[in-house]
Amino acid sequence: MYNNNKSWIKWSELLVVSSILYIIDLFVFSFSELSASPYVIIILLFSIRYGILYGLLISGIILGIHLVSAWSNNEDIYSYIFFGDFSISAIIYLLTAYISGIYSTRYRERYEDKESERAELQAQFEQAVTTLYTVNETNDVLEKKILASEMTMVNVYKMLQALDQDHVEMFINEVAKTLETYYGAKTLGVYHVDQSLRALRIKVRKGEEKLLPQTIFIDSAPMFYERLLQDESITIRRITDEDTAPLLAAPIKINNQIRQIIVIQELDLSRLSNEGLSMLHMLIEIISEQLTKTWNKSEKQEQQQYYPDTKVFKPSFFKERIEIEKARLVEFNVPYCYVNYKTKPLNLPTLQRVELALRKYLREVDLISYYPSANQLIILLPGTSKGNVEVIEKRLKNVVLEVLK
Repeated sequence: MYNNNKSWIKWSELLVVSSILYIIDLFVFSFSELSASPYVIIILLFSIRYGILYGLLISGIILGIHLVSAWSNNEDIYSYIFFGDFSISAIIYLLTAYISGIYSTRYRERYEDKESERAELQAQFEQAVTTLYTVNETNDVLEKKILASEMTMVNVYKMLQALDQDHVEMFINEVAKTLETYYGAKTLGVYHVDQSLRALRIKVRKGEEKLLPQTIFIDSAPMFYERLLQDESITIRRITDEDTAPLLAAPIKINNQIRQIIVIQELDLSRLSNEGLSMLHMLIEIISEQLTKTWNKSEKQEQQQYYPDTKVFKPSFFKERIEIEKARLVEFNVPYCYVNYKTKPLNLPTLQRVELALRKYLREVDLISYYPSANQLIILLPGTSKGNVEVIEKRLKNVVLEVLK
């Protein structure tokens, strides 16, 4: 109706309706004789507001009022209905109610259609807003992951630089620093694993000695350490494990054998997520691979620093090891001590016998050196405090004297 832009149709409708009304006025009844009734206005308003049904209902009520009024005035109801003004009023009322109701219904349907479209558009808009919010949130997460990935790559590069050492002991020092700096480990220790798999000997420590003692015996937490040695992977303490078990331990392999174990007692719990554990697995793999390379390189260098057919160090290399232990004492609070014995000049066969006798009483981490210029036999005891050295010194001295008799 609103899209009809043809003027001739509008004029044609106007002329046809006017002609029909003129014929009715001329041959049926005269509109000019009718007086305006307020009831028509009421019916019109009700029909427009509430539709056909309510318009017809109010028309019936008004017609009933007319009948009651005629009956109260003692008029002939039959004549009033069929020969009086009642029929004309009824036609006008009903037509008004019907036509107004049709328009009301039509526009209500249009309104409902528009409201439905609006509600649908509103739902789509809300969904679009939710989707946009999700996209933005996902974008932020992806940006953080990308940045984290870039930082991880930078950190891995820095770790590889820090772990590029020519000496195994310096490498182990860097392992502790790396775990603290890039992984947030607060209390950790790097332990040497005895070949007997019965004890762990401290190499580097970050944190309190109470949590990270000089020696950890496997028997102190057999369930935990047996699981670690069997799985050869990062092991987290379970509820069923012993109270003495650490929070987390990770094995470091050298030539596919567990030679070092990282023991972590305090760690941010967020690091134990899947991503955090994956990062730690990757880090341990890097450490094991790099340490194997450094170990093999150091083994070749150390062979040149031994006296022939022994594992007794010459003075130059031994001094370097003492400097490393001094640095560990300052930086990692790991004690060390050494004992020395004045001996007669030792030839190679005698030195071999002395070493063989001493090895029965020494740990794998202990080192022996002989200074021929001063005729001194020196034994380095890493991770041993000076308070415990007196008993060890007497026992080792008796062993040396027994061989030199």
